Amino acid sequence: MSDIEELDTTAPDLHSFEPMPDEGVLRALELMNSGALYRYVSASPEGSEVALLEKEFAEYVGARFAVATNSCGSAMHIAMLCSGVRPGDRVLSSGFTYTAVPSAIVGIGAVPVLVECDENLCIDIADLERKIGSGVRCLLLSHMRGHVSNMAKIVELCQEHGVPLIEDCAHSLGASYDGTPTGRFGAVGCFSTQSHKLLNSGEGGLLVTDDEEIAAKAVLYAGSQETFWKRHFAQSPHLARLQNHVPNLSSRMNNLSAALLRAQMTVIDQRIAGYQQRYATLSAILSRSPHIALPQMLPGVTRCPDTLQFRLLFSQDGVDRFVARLGARGLPAKLFGSPDNPRFFKSWQYIDGIEYVHLPATEQILKHTADLRLPGYLTAADMRWIGETMCATADEVAHAR
Repeated sequence: MSDIEELDTTAPDLHSFEPMPDEGVLRALELMNSGALYRYVSASPEGSEVALLEKEFAEYVGARFAVATNSCGSAMHIAMLCSGVRPGDRVLSSGFTYTAVPSAIVGIGAVPVLVECDENLCIDIADLERKIGSGVRCLLLSHMRGHVSNMAKIVELCQEHGVPLIEDCAHSLGASYDGTPTGRFGAVGCFSTQSHKLLNSGEGGLLVTDDEEIAAKAVLYAGSQETFWKRHFAQSPHLARLQNHVPNLSSRMNNLSAALLRAQMTVIDQRIAGYQQRYATLSAILSRSPHIALPQMLPGVTRCPDTLQFRLLFSQDGVDRFVARLGARGLPAKLFGSPDNPRFFKSWQYIDGIEYVHLPATEQILKHTADLRLPGYLTAADMRWIGETMCATADEVAHAR
């Protein structure tokens, strides 16, 4: 009997989601019964779930200001506008990221300049150093899948070249570098509350900054009208000055989403600890396999690993066979380098000239690197099953004739 046949054949469910905390469900019902879902229905910030969320989230990450939006994509779009990005500008960004990131750049009419990633799925510092001096307007850096790059060097390069840094933290809430949370290294940090993220409101985003003028512009871009900015906790003379000069992009978050998120904020540290503990169990098992390599964290980095990324040390044919066999056993891993994966830069056909963009290291890495969701309700036993199944499948592929 093979190793794979000795395993329990019941795969854990990787498609469901954690339920909302009871507190959030009850508050959501109250809001639905009242109909007061618009963030500005209350004349004071104390009566707005969105304003309260902004205050609490800013405090949690240690920022002066937070502005809630309807998505992280909207937060990135607004962050770039607030940082002076205009049509035709060149914007550096990670070559390994989700399609929403370059889409935000293209949505402004700016031009993405993609940077290689390394085997640990971080931005390649040498390639960034080569490209940052080429007349770029800003760096939109993705902490893709929560993998945190060398932030000390990145901040140094941005300061040296006068390039504003915007952080895409869609996957990195709960991650830090030398004790500083992601989203706190640049001018703006942008977070996601889409259902597959640590905080879940279906769709949603949050923008954080210490810059008072950026915060004021973000409030207005997001959708404050008339003098509704008075219904925010954070006030600034920039708001009245800019009121009729910043276009309203109608990118607000609603009170229902904010109520669900506020309830989850009370358990966020517990969730992070759970993800870290379960990942430690899984990674210890996978480290035994000579056919599977896990991304390594830089010294001083902490993560909240709610997904698993792994590089397969096979030929391309072996990679494809491994992914297919693992899927047949109930573990639907996705290969980042598949042509239809929106995380593969070659699929971003809306970028003019993408067929001429050459990121050879990134392309090779992504064609051998796969992704697996690790929902927060999984148990240690589930992690052991996943790890043993992956190791056994890798052995099976390696020894197949």
